[in-house]
Amino acid sequence: MQKGHLLEFNCISCQEPVSFSVFHLSQSECPVNCKNCNKKYAFTDETLKRQLKKFAALCLQIIDSEEILGQAAIGIDVHEHHVKIPYKLLLTRLNSSLELKIGNQPVTIIFRIEPLKDIL
Repeated sequence: MQKGHLLEFNCISCQEPVSFSVFHLSQSECPVNCKNCNKKYAFTDETLKRQLKKFAALCLQIIDSEEILGQAAIGIDVHEHHVKIPYKLLLTRLNSSLELKIGNQPVTIIFRIEPLKDIL
């Protein structure tokens, strides 16, 4: 689960959370360590690095577009009922996930957008 601008995924070895900042990956070539088993994760795969860079840009764009997104809603139809859920509520209260691969292992990163404001 995201805490501020930190994202987390479960360690492949011990299943404990491994935290990292998607905004600081490009500033440092140091690997991300699991605090429990000390397994190191280096984001060296070009596809993964590109995806994380695009994800960081997307997060910043969503924050920059808050004025427009504050007026947007998602409509959900259940039989005869129609509910509009404000887009901002979807981004700030519901968990979204990013499905990536580290090596050849699938990794799910869960995040929320609004806590990213603490980096600005």
